[in-house]
Amino acid sequence: MSMFCYQCQEAAGGKGCSLRGVCGKNDVVAKSQDLLMYTLKGLSMVNLTAKENGIQRDDVDRFIMESLFVTITNVNFDDMAIYDRVFEGINLREEIKNELKSKGIDVKN
Repeated sequence: MSMFCYQCQEAAGGKGCSLRGVCGKNDVVAKSQDLLMYTLKGLSMVNLTAKENGIQRDDVDRFIMESLFVTITNVNFDDMAIYDRVFEGINLREEIKNELKSKGIDVKN
């Protein structure tokens, strides 16, 4: 696989790492962290809609915060653990969408 990691300040020359991370991260971990970030963006959008409609999910807020920490350089290079968080994030997003749907609120995300 090829790699482009731009997630940290450690990248050589202030540019993204393209072969292997300066931190030791490989291409699989970099891509799984990117996928987690995209998952968190979608979850956050749905969670914000829920909050605007009176649904407060502290467990989701905590999950988002903890998952962001997982992507910090040198914290977690376990790609399977990162994928587990991706799947959990998708499940949480779907739970919230169902809660909103039960209130008659349609969510496009």
